[in-house]
Amino acid sequence: MTRFTIAIAVLFMLAGCGEREGGAPELRVRAIEPFVVEGVETAVDRRLPGLIQAAERTSLGFAVAGTVTEIGVAVGERVEEGALIARMDDEPYRLQVESARAQLQRANAGAAERRSELDRQRQLFEGGWISPAALEQFETAFETSASDVRAAEAQLGQAERNLERTVLRAPYTGVIAAVSADPFEEVGVGMPVAELNAEGALEILVDAPDRLASQLSPGMPARVEATTVAGCGCAGRIVEVGRDVGGDNAIPVTVALDNPPTELLPGMAASATVSLATDGAGTPVPFGAVVAGPDPSRAHVFVYDTDASVVRLTPVSVVGAQGNVVLVSEGLTDGDIIAAAGTGLLRDGQQVRLPVGAE
Repeated sequence: MTRFTIAIAVLFMLAGCGEREGGAPELRVRAIEPFVVEGVETAVDRRLPGLIQAAERTSLGFAVAGTVTEIGVAVGERVEEGALIARMDDEPYRLQVESARAQLQRANAGAAERRSELDRQRQLFEGGWISPAALEQFETAFETSASDVRAAEAQLGQAERNLERTVLRAPYTGVIAAVSADPFEEVGVGMPVAELNAEGALEILVDAPDRLASQLSPGMPARVEATTVAGCGCAGRIVEVGRDVGGDNAIPVTVALDNPPTELLPGMAASATVSLATDGAGTPVPFGAVVAGPDPSRAHVFVYDTDASVVRLTPVSVVGAQGNVVLVSEGLTDGDIIAAAGTGLLRDGQQVRLPVGAE
């Protein structure tokens, strides 16, 4: 049972149908809080809180394991592409390069020796001194030595690449969002050392109730606001809707911002507002305006009669509810004034007055 259904059921359980016990009408002139009906709406805005983040961000880590010897950046620092992020002790990897080079030298020497021997045996074969089977053995030995050379070259290439990986550099220009390693700390392959946010493009990550998943889709427009940044009413659009529901029955939704102000920074709290279609067209009225009435199958509101300065208990058709708003499809017209609060003290035909300035 929805909140709206429960509330209406409670209203219908209230004694009377707009009259006090005994049927005596309330004669006291009461002031009402007016609400002006402004037409039919087919959509309801949903505000989703979230956090601003860089549209492109990277967690940087070494591709090899070792001991960090230098951290070259600080949080909030702007870095250019190729700038030093961190460096690790490269001595073990230099030794691996030297060992691989020595192995390659031995393999080349062995291959040269096998080549010379093969050339000599071919001359003997051409002179008829050795058999084809004997020559084939020397050819096989040379091919094996050539394979050893290729393997040693690959090993040297890998060792040199690992040596290069002991220096971590920025893959693009951006701002350091976090530093998660310290000098002399042992780090494994891929362990985060720093986080880099790209400059310019921003987005907001919000959590949306899972019941809205079917109504959200990439490309849908959104309005992004941040209370800490003056004038931040940014246009945006949904670029990704998650499909994994979290423990709080919410799905992650990413909204990209169009031309965000320079004062808006990653990590700031913000909200994204999206317009969602309702189950049917309806006029939004305050939840507190709906009351019980003589017809138990209908909801009612008190409509202000401007000629007689009284309120009329009017049946309406409700098609849905959204937060503190009830959607009414029938019973009201554009420009009607209804009582928005204190309706439990009003009676059909009761004389009322509007607040000063609201006439």
